[in-house]
Amino acid sequence: MKASIVLLGMLFLYACKGKGEKEKTIINNVEEVAYPAGMEGVDKWFSAWEFVCTHKFELPPAAAPAILLYDDQFLYTTSTVSAADTATSFEGPALLGRPLPWKWNRLSGELTIPDGKKVPVGLMSFAASDSNGHPFFVMAAPAFWKTAGVESKELGLDKLVTAVFLHEFTHTRQQTGMGAMVNAIEKSHTFKDPELSDDIVQHTFQKDSNYVRSFRAEANKFYQAAFAKDTQATKKLTREALAMLKKRQATYFTKDKTILKPLDDIFLTMEGLGQFAGFYWLQHPSGAKIPFSQAVEGMRRKRNQWSQEEGLAMFLILDKLTKPDWPHDLFGDKPKSIVELLEVQVKK
Repeated sequence: MKASIVLLGMLFLYACKGKGEKEKTIINNVEEVAYPAGMEGVDKWFSAWEFVCTHKFELPPAAAPAILLYDDQFLYTTSTVSAADTATSFEGPALLGRPLPWKWNRLSGELTIPDGKKVPVGLMSFAASDSNGHPFFVMAAPAFWKTAGVESKELGLDKLVTAVFLHEFTHTRQQTGMGAMVNAIEKSHTFKDPELSDDIVQHTFQKDSNYVRSFRAEANKFYQAAFAKDTQATKKLTREALAMLKKRQATYFTKDKTILKPLDDIFLTMEGLGQFAGFYWLQHPSGAKIPFSQAVEGMRRKRNQWSQEEGLAMFLILDKLTKPDWPHDLFGDKPKSIVELLEVQVKK
């Protein structure tokens, strides 16, 4: 539902006129302005998250992360760090029924993200936490994706971007668990070439043809398990895929690369869960109503993000074999990896 800002008299507090401003209507000398046009579609993102969060993950209420959205002209944020001193408050979409302290201002070519760092404006979507451990979320607003020429033949742009939002917003609820685990590893190890990221394994081995061949065969085995027709076949194929994963890790994650083993498990879990969140909404009758196989293909896209590619298959299998304790096992302070969770299921 779209909210409105009601401004008394003829005073319009935000002076810039452009894509970020909707047309004004004046009734009885009261000016009513719908929230900025650049925010159109964000309420649908939030509704999609509410559905996945409550109907699938069954997560308890939590404080909203700091949110930073932007188009090619304007910034829309709930972060006091990110908003300019001249930013104007507006009544934007609520999250899980709770109003948020939205502000907007014109962009100047860079963003101050909620941890205080400055980044150039570009096509981005990510979640992180500040120095105090508070999660925040940064993403280009819907119109920015269209301007950037992003497309998806399987999903269409609007559904794709909603799935991207769900993927990254899922990470905001993982910061105290998986996110804290990554932070602890980063504090005890030095990462330079490559730097620590969810793609560290890929960046380390992407030029090793033998490694790539092993990884692709392993990921394909997980997808075979995800699409198997019965439970026994699913478990058999999953056991084979897990054996391939263990062999890959034991073969390549040695000496100074030993630390990649826990990171591989963590990022398969984080990225796989993000992918699954988007997939779940895409295929559900109360979501985008896209057929199962089409939703999977839409989430896999170019299949060039390793942790996302394999992680999605692993969560498809988990959801097929059991109903996990999502809040405790995957969003809690001491979460389990997707590898651990699948190993339990294939032993039953």
